[in-house]
Amino acid sequence: LRALLNDPHVDSVMVILPPPPMYTAGGVARAMIPIIQSAKKPVVIAVMGERMIQEAVEYFRAAHVPEYRFPERAAGALNVLTRRAETLAREVESPLHRADVSPEKVANALAPFVVGASAPQKGTEVPTTNGGFLPQDTTLQILAAYGIPTLGLELARDADEAVAIAARMGFPVALKVASPDIPHKSDVGGVLLDVRDRESVRAGFATVIEAAKRAKADALIEGVHLQRMVSAGQEVITGTVRDAQFGPLVMFGSGGVEVEGLKDVAFALAPATRGEIEEMLEKTWAGRKLRGFRNLPPADREAVIEVLTRLGQLAADFPQLAEMEINPLRVLREGAVALDVRIRIGFRGELIEREDASQAH
Repeated sequence: LRALLNDPHVDSVMVILPPPPMYTAGGVARAMIPIIQSAKKPVVIAVMGERMIQEAVEYFRAAHVPEYRFPERAAGALNVLTRRAETLAREVESPLHRADVSPEKVANALAPFVVGASAPQKGTEVPTTNGGFLPQDTTLQILAAYGIPTLGLELARDADEAVAIAARMGFPVALKVASPDIPHKSDVGGVLLDVRDRESVRAGFATVIEAAKRAKADALIEGVHLQRMVSAGQEVITGTVRDAQFGPLVMFGSGGVEVEGLKDVAFALAPATRGEIEEMLEKTWAGRKLRGFRNLPPADREAVIEVLTRLGQLAADFPQLAEMEINPLRVLREGAVALDVRIRIGFRGELIEREDASQAH
């Protein structure tokens, strides 16, 4: 133990102590404690056994030496210490901030839904319909005001209108059922991708409407949104959520239909620093593979960082926004674009409760 602690290449030590064959565990503990107490490096002990190690446990506890029953727990403690040291060693960063945003446009977009939304930090009362989810046109206006790239949607109320819109957009297109009562459209078969001709658009219009009605007979269905398809790229999820204790958080992870199955997500306080966003990307497979993997070409990592920066700033500026989700964010070789977006505003009681909780902490 003394040799390890004296080694300049050793930063910490974990001792695994089973019942010794020749000495008592208590005797070994008494011999180790002075070395541990004089050390300038952290030492943790994994004491394994039952009755034969009880004396050693009592000695370690009396000397305030951290001891654990399993090596995994001891290794976890060292991991926490290492992460804390890395955090303390970092230079203090300021959250990223973009000046080319328009809080006024967001406030105007929210005005019909939030009472007193004339300023970013005001407005808590919202309607109770549709679970607080905003219409798609309002959602796109909000993201555009903060410089987050989106693909425009056009609403078709019947099949003929859908065909005309698709012809004007240019094929291929995507069809998405337009219903404020169905936030997860792909879950009910309400999305068709890569639709390549007029007849397919006509048939697809009926398909997504019928699928939505089967899944939720009482849903308000306004028609079908059309959106032009974009080139292939990597799909990720980005978003924000408002926590009762910590306030707004920004989120990143694997997107598309994989998000709930993989649970490959990371969070940071919003607005986030450059280092915090980089750490989110490194924590997730979705972030690491942006550099490319095997036959998967690299995608624009900087564009993802920019979207997360702007989302975090938007969430911090407007506490009325309870959650935002871009899934997927299509990350291209150059640039990124939000393909499917939803924003929910908080109910009055919900926001007041969260505000009180934040003040309590």
